[in-house]
Amino acid sequence: MFIPIQSEIPKCRKSKIFEHARKSPSDLPTFKCNACGSCCSHIRGIIPKEDREFIKEFAFGKMPVVQLVPVERMTFPLWDWEAKRFMEWQKEANVDANIKPLRAIFDLKSNKAIILTYFMDSETDACPFLGENKCSIYHTKRAYVCRLFPFNRGPFIRDGMQLKDGLFGECGAMEKILPQLPDDFNAMIKFLNEAFPDESFLNAVQNDIVVEWANKTIVDLIRKKIIKPAMNYPYEFLLKRILNAEKIDFMDFLAEIKYLSPAEKETLINIFDNNMDAKEKIKQFLN
Repeated sequence: MFIPIQSEIPKCRKSKIFEHARKSPSDLPTFKCNACGSCCSHIRGIIPKEDREFIKEFAFGKMPVVQLVPVERMTFPLWDWEAKRFMEWQKEANVDANIKPLRAIFDLKSNKAIILTYFMDSETDACPFLGENKCSIYHTKRAYVCRLFPFNRGPFIRDGMQLKDGLFGECGAMEKILPQLPDDFNAMIKFLNEAFPDESFLNAVQNDIVVEWANKTIVDLIRKKIIKPAMNYPYEFLLKRILNAEKIDFMDFLAEIKYLSPAEKETLINIFDNNMDAKEKIKQFLN
């Protein structure tokens, strides 16, 4: 695994709510964001413990994808095409999001640093787009990490299924939903799809699919000897090479080497943006 598949959002504390979960009544509760800004007010260094340990053990030179900043400094990850949008939206919102590369591959064949994800190196713990406890770009597509909240991750990533404990971050708007979350997996998927009309559930499922796609694509590029990632070098040496190298975004690199045509690249981003894979994945549970 090159990119931790868990979304980097604070995990909720274990709660007795889950111990008393019961089947959904006919009057289904639905999630509605209270726009309190709490989820956006602390975005630095909030990695779940298992992700933190994984990154510290493997992501500083032992894998094709290299972490470029200490775990304590990182904030929410942005896919490369999302970062491009944020760089434009910061102008509209009149903020400096200070968007920097977060994870990259140093390709020994092209001597390029291929950037997979970015992060906002904010001066404070809060998202730079948060103003007066309101998101200044809420009307836009935003990023997966924004749109999937209150989810931490989708329910399909652990041997095909993910236990419901750990699915969610802390959010006051979840009080009426959590007690009614079904124990049966199939019923839970249908419940989540109906209880989150804001599509945060679909976004969580889709983001996990994008992570899986990225990991498989990297493996395929290596297998076909299209790229040769630098691995097992001293981290400081590797970091210096990456920082001084010509940089290219992952999606742009795929188009440059003709792994994807420009049209295929835009189509793929559109599929990701519109949660088309996620909709197909959960469709079987909705009958």
